Amino acid sequence: MKGKGELMKLEQLAAGQIVTLEVLIGGSSFEIKTEVVGTNSGTGVLVKPYIYNDTVVDFTYGAPESMSFALHCIDPNTNGRVVWRNVAVNVVNFKGVDYYAIDSSTFGTIAVSSERRGDTRVVVHTPGSACMEDGRRFSVSVIDVSDAGVSFISTEHRVTIGDVVEINFADNACNSDFSLAIKIKIVRAEVEKGGILLAGKILEKDNKLLAYLCFKGMDGQSAKASKIIRDVYGKR
Repeated sequence: MKGKGELMKLEQLAAGQIVTLEVLIGGSSFEIKTEVVGTNSGTGVLVKPYIYNDTVVDFTYGAPESMSFALHCIDPNTNGRVVWRNVAVNVVNFKGVDYYAIDSSTFGTIAVSSERRGDTRVVVHTPGSACMEDGRRFSVSVIDVSDAGVSFISTEHRVTIGDVVEINFADNACNSDFSLAIKIKIVRAEVEKGGILLAGKILEKDNKLLAYLCFKGMDGQSAKASKIIRDVYGKR
């Protein structure tokens, strides 16, 4: 039982309580509403995981290095908003079901802004399309995507800095199909041999983008591990 004026502890979260897991990547923030399913001294608190296409998004494998987490909730005794910063998030399996095990020894009352580190970009190199605000649509080649922006090549010469464009493309990551529509504001344009290299700042973010970045990171880690195995055993 928590006395008056005492700080709320992580293990005092109750099953069924709604919490928000905030995922910070560089200067971007994604919020995942979830539910507490239980607590124990070994893992802290267990919550329902974020699932995309029937697959649990595992932040511990292949995630951008700049990723950090905060857990928010409403203290039922004070009705005040509290947050645990820099929590550890791991996937655990209990009776055949995956959960997020969240643990932290740090308590805060105000969410902290994330430190700005370099954007973690995932290489895409896939065809897509762009749609202007006036409805004009044209083909592009998407080069890379990060939590903050998208870069692509186009032969369309009427796109200028400041234009708002929706980039659409499909990709597969970690055996999951993604169809993404990302609204950006053009901030850079450079003439390239194959057309115009354009880069834009993402204006609207959602958790599908978060899952895509994580799953692409997992694919990248798997590819690196396979290469190491080939290099090691290929020399024998």
